[in-house]
Amino acid sequence: MPGSYGVEGDVETLNVKMVDANNGFTLILSYYVYADCDVISRSAKFINTSSEKVKLTRMLSMLMDFDHAGMKITSFHGKWTSEMNKSDTILSAGKFVNSSFTGTSSNRSNPFFMVSDTDATEIFGSVYGYNLIYSGNHYGAVEVSPWEKTRVAYGINPRNFSWTLEPSETS
Repeated sequence: MPGSYGVEGDVETLNVKMVDANNGFTLILSYYVYADCDVISRSAKFINTSSEKVKLTRMLSMLMDFDHAGMKITSFHGKWTSEMNKSDTILSAGKFVNSSFTGTSSNRSNPFFMVSDTDATEIFGSVYGYNLIYSGNHYGAVEVSPWEKTRVAYGINPRNFSWTLEPSETS
């Protein structure tokens, strides 16, 4: 499986296990902290611990909330011979979506984007970068609520996504 890897001592791991006892589901969220390079990587594993088949129709890799609005979103889009065109958007209300469901990596919708304070520079300010190992079927959304809170959701594109798990099967 694709993932982030490191040698012992270079990475700390935290596994959070959540169990839905009523339905027989288990979700394990794994966080990998690379302190030397200021990176946190994350993965999610869904386990069907029930006696029935389960059909997943949405399985995002991460969700992150900020307590304010008006953040800058930097994304990159392009076309053949004109890759990585930078686009900045200030989001005070509504929803910004960076997604693709072509099934292949492409320059049209890069799976990487950044969310930052509007006054952030290369050497000052808060900047959060999001990137997926897979790129042909990604979904990244940044949404501002009516209460001026910002939420970032990122993972597999839910458009036409469906994955059936047999009892005791892991995704």
